Amino acid sequence: MALPRCGVVGAARWAVGDPERAVRGWLVVMGLAVLFGTLVRPFGVAGRFGPPGALLALVAGALATAGGARLRHLATLAWGGGLAALGGLVTPGGAPAAAVVAMVGLVLGLDLLPAHVRRYQEESARGYRPAAALTIVAGTSGRSVVRSVGLLLLTAAGLAVTGAPALPGVAVGTAVVAVVAMLTATVAVPAALVLGDRCRRSAPRRAPRRAESSRASRLHRAVLGRVTDRAPAGLVLTAGVLALLAGALTRAASGAPWPWSAGGAVLLVLTAAGAALALRSWVLGPLVVLSLALVVCVTWAVLDDLAPAFVAPAGQGPPAGRWAPVAAWPVLSALVLPRYVRAAGRIRENRRLGMPAGAAAQDGCRRAGFPLAALAAVLVGAGWLPAAGPMAQLRAAAVVAAVSAVAVELLVGMVALPAWCAWRGTHGDCGESGSGPADLLGRITGRPAAPRPDRLLTGRTQPEYPVRGPAAVLSRSSVPRQRA
Repeated sequence: MALPRCGVVGAARWAVGDPERAVRGWLVVMGLAVLFGTLVRPFGVAGRFGPPGALLALVAGALATAGGARLRHLATLAWGGGLAALGGLVTPGGAPAAAVVAMVGLVLGLDLLPAHVRRYQEESARGYRPAAALTIVAGTSGRSVVRSVGLLLLTAAGLAVTGAPALPGVAVGTAVVAVVAMLTATVAVPAALVLGDRCRRSAPRRAPRRAESSRASRLHRAVLGRVTDRAPAGLVLTAGVLALLAGALTRAASGAPWPWSAGGAVLLVLTAAGAALALRSWVLGPLVVLSLALVVCVTWAVLDDLAPAFVAPAGQGPPAGRWAPVAAWPVLSALVLPRYVRAAGRIRENRRLGMPAGAAAQDGCRRAGFPLAALAAVLVGAGWLPAAGPMAQLRAAAVVAAVSAVAVELLVGMVALPAWCAWRGTHGDCGESGSGPADLLGRITGRPAAPRPDRLLTGRTQPEYPVRGPAAVLSRSSVPRQRA
């Protein structure tokens, strides 16, 4: 069978049609990545035990993914451990740079890949066959994975030009780990799921049970309902909070050069451009990046006032201490940006299925999921780092990234994102009204994006919802879908 054509759906169909060849190709790519790691770190404990450990963990993740829903937790741990080991292996530079990329790989393995697998289980529970379910997953969640990885690549490019001595190594390691995670999600995961389904075909299938709504889910739903009912007030609240953060940050601007230097400005501009393309909105992308920058800087300043010995241990002065907040940026980007890309994709899909704007925003933000496991793993990893030496400030950066992720979720994930999508939801594309980043990119390349029907949604009826008002939260399981 020929290699897949350009596109996530083409790669998924190739992996479904010939899963053995897809797995072999993925193993070859993993072997090349591990070989690159052995060239970067040929000596020491990492050079001796890192390559086999990373490869075995990634293979174990693929096998556990093929095992089905019963082994999903083992698969999550294996993906996280494998990408973390690979990140520490392929990063040039010292131990602090390798630790930052290892945390990025841990976050991607615990959040990005499990979310992709959960989407497949969700589509399978609706009655789709594996091939049809994987095609839908590739066209929805797979495209979100590709957009998230592209956003992380732009962030890595911005890290390389900030001016800090260790950040070019962090940029290289982040780029390698992000590309490996994308190939794993788009090729290895569909092939492993198809092979696992073939092995379990003879076993009797149980009827899927509908998960009951937890207390946290009901609380999340109630908050999102109030936000989408009062979308203009939510946007005003977001603008006020950002103004307060900016005012608090200007007082401490002399102590830390980022993001007030030229390199920090380039990093923010590249990340904002990637977020605008990934979220398909000129407003949401810069808003999310601005929130990230303000929250991480204010959190670092507050932590510096409350616990100066924890932020700047003895012997760690400038210039390392001045650039320490930048170490939290890649970890924070891996924690929160893929979650918002998934939420925007869910909202666009809900709108195309005929869901009202407020309900689409609530359902998309709720089903995107918050990376709680990845957040806990970052805190645990920060606890294992030494409290003295060059790793001490990385420990503080990891704590700042975790705290900032929670703060950004409360501000953006619970208020700004659903409020903006509910307010501009009449256009059906999370605020895009025909003049978004995708349209501008098409004009630059000479290939303007023409409106075309979505093949994944062809043949599905537009449901009539027995609700009124934007506060109605609907379950997507009630949306009729075409069975394969």
